[in-house]
Amino acid sequence: MESLVLEVRNPDTVHAIAEAARRQGTTPEAAALELLETAVLAQRPFAEIVEPVARSFDESGMTEENLDDLVAPATRPGLG
Repeated sequence: MESLVLEVRNPDTVHAIAEAARRQGTTPEAAALELLETAVLAQRPFAEIVEPVARSFDESGMTEENLDDLVAPATRPGLG
């Protein structure tokens, strides 16, 4: 597995990462990694991101109507 070491020198960025870590109850390094991974993932096409879920749905044999029946009670107004 490859790894990458980064050094953040912008004080504003360092502060923002430290604040994010504090809010999340984690280390600045872990917060920075999560931010970086999220940014990289956000650049992938949506179809590529959801492909494993779609494949699993197809393999399950569940119909779209079955899925609608399963999800509908959780999406009624007043439950969110």
